[in-house]
Amino acid sequence: MIGLLAAATLLPFGVNPSSPARPVVYVQAGHEAPREPGYLVQTGAAGEIAFTTRLSAAVERRLRAAGVDARHTAGRVTPLGAPAAVFVSIHYDTPGGHAALGYAVAGSGENYYHGQGTGTPRSTPYPDSAPHRPATTISAAVQGRSYRLALRMRAAYARVFTPANGARSGGVRLETPTGNPRMMRYYGFRRTDATARVLIETGAVGTDAAILRRTDVIATAISGSIVKHLRAEGQLR
Repeated sequence: MIGLLAAATLLPFGVNPSSPARPVVYVQAGHEAPREPGYLVQTGAAGEIAFTTRLSAAVERRLRAAGVDARHTAGRVTPLGAPAAVFVSIHYDTPGGHAALGYAVAGSGENYYHGQGTGTPRSTPYPDSAPHRPATTISAAVQGRSYRLALRMRAAYARVFTPANGARSGGVRLETPTGNPRMMRYYGFRRTDATARVLIETGAVGTDAAILRRTDVIATAISGSIVKHLRAEGQLR
């Protein structure tokens, strides 16, 4: 027993101790109920929940086929603060929006809104902000891995997010640390202990309707970039 425990302590962070070759990846369907306290009224753009639940399931199937321990979470990140190799939150944007990648940034807080999620986001609570669940830490190492995953995912998604596949909103953006606060200060980054944490906006509803119907194409790009990241980071054999 002592030997087994000692061996377990040597496993890379984010690897499932019961199966060392299967890193844990949490895939969040954006806005899916039950939602996070403090954000309960945020149901996303029109049709977004049906899209994110369908796409997240497709991503999870492909990750499992690649030897990854893919686990699903709804809008309320469950379990809270769980260790993993990757946390990815899947969304699409409102009309007039675009495809983009955001990632966890060290030293950043999370968004606060009025009540359960209305109004303009800011990094400090409003007097009427609903209580939030405890936050995890984003270290410099986590930021670095998150940034590398965001780069890899952006590159993979840009190869399929093309006019030929029905993309009409332009290129795939990589947000800056001080960019879109809804992405860069996303609460989900503060509810997981994954070593890399990203959010993908897969396009704009309406404008990118044609490609957003191509769940297989999008899921392959997202899952493939995660697998590439895990191998590059030494978390998947």
